[in-house]
Amino acid sequence: MKRNIVRFATILSLIGFLGAGALSAVASPGQGSSTLKGVGFLKIGTGLEVTVRIDGEFQYQPLVLSNPPRLVIDITNAQKIESQAYYDVNELGLKGIRTGRFSGSVARIVFDFSESVPVYEITKTGTGLSVKFSPGAQAAQTGKAEVPVETKTVQDVAKETPPVKVPEKVEAKAEAKPPAKEAPAREPAPERAEPEGFYNTTVGFTVSSYQIPDANFKDVYGNEAQMVYGLNLSRTLLRAQGFQVDASGEIRFYSKSGVSTLDQTPTKFSMTPISLAGRLLYQTKYIIPFVGAGADWYSYKEESTLAPATITGNASGWHYQAGVYFVVPTLDFLRVKLYYKFTKVKALENGISVDLGGNEYGIGLSFGFNFLKEAIISF
Repeated sequence: MKRNIVRFATILSLIGFLGAGALSAVASPGQGSSTLKGVGFLKIGTGLEVTVRIDGEFQYQPLVLSNPPRLVIDITNAQKIESQAYYDVNELGLKGIRTGRFSGSVARIVFDFSESVPVYEITKTGTGLSVKFSPGAQAAQTGKAEVPVETKTVQDVAKETPPVKVPEKVEAKAEAKPPAKEAPAREPAPERAEPEGFYNTTVGFTVSSYQIPDANFKDVYGNEAQMVYGLNLSRTLLRAQGFQVDASGEIRFYSKSGVSTLDQTPTKFSMTPISLAGRLLYQTKYIIPFVGAGADWYSYKEESTLAPATITGNASGWHYQAGVYFVVPTLDFLRVKLYYKFTKVKALENGISVDLGGNEYGIGLSFGFNFLKEAIISF
């Protein structure tokens, strides 16, 4: 009887121990997981910087391979891969960058070089990894800690160590990473990568305060500023070292009511300004200042009960502008725009010259996306 009680107590202890372990395993799934979001690159002087965006907690292990020359970075705890499978680079001997699943929760990034792997430096950042390549000696000659001993093949290990002294586990580890697994199964058509947060096309809308300072205009419509609503589109044409040159177009809508100076007859004035401009921008992570200048075409209409009842016409002029985009954190395609614009446009009606241009202060919201990447000149 006493022996049965001891056995029963032992079984209950084992069940409790196993149950606690199972609950612990279930309670912590996903902890320390990460997501490989994307890869971008930027040429800096004679070197090249590659940024790898990784969300979450991760560890990394670099590896230099030959025949063909490659730099491999394994990312542990990578539960998801949302990056492209292939990035076409063709800079500093780097032909392209491949990403894919190596095994289990390990994601692999492969840098394919046309010749030997150059000197490189890997830095862990707040958003992932920064890999900087410099021209010069081969990476294997730098003596950096990032170059692991796993770059030796199984045959090299066999030559350096007598076969009787090579543990079976070492050979199994070397065979567990055959080069054939480095290439991901999915490999779509190559597409040029852009730096993180860069979008070559933006569309948006604006709301602004527009004031026409012309004395003849103020006699009829007053000197108060009027709200103006607009739509705009811009496209990057050239990009170099953070600077961008783009072409932008905008259409705005303006209307204002007043009274004639003769007998206080109600009158209404409306116009549709169209602007085309060239702009210079400088992109940082969260702030993008810009300046620009361009040409303007105004179509206008004035309606009154006085004869003639309606007057229509067109006028042209020029403008300059300055402003800044504020990038919304975690939504880098969304930007808040603040700007100032001065326009000079003169219209001539019945021998009277009226300057329809003026000062404009506005705010807007812009949405960025990439379209026809190959049409951009980058250097």
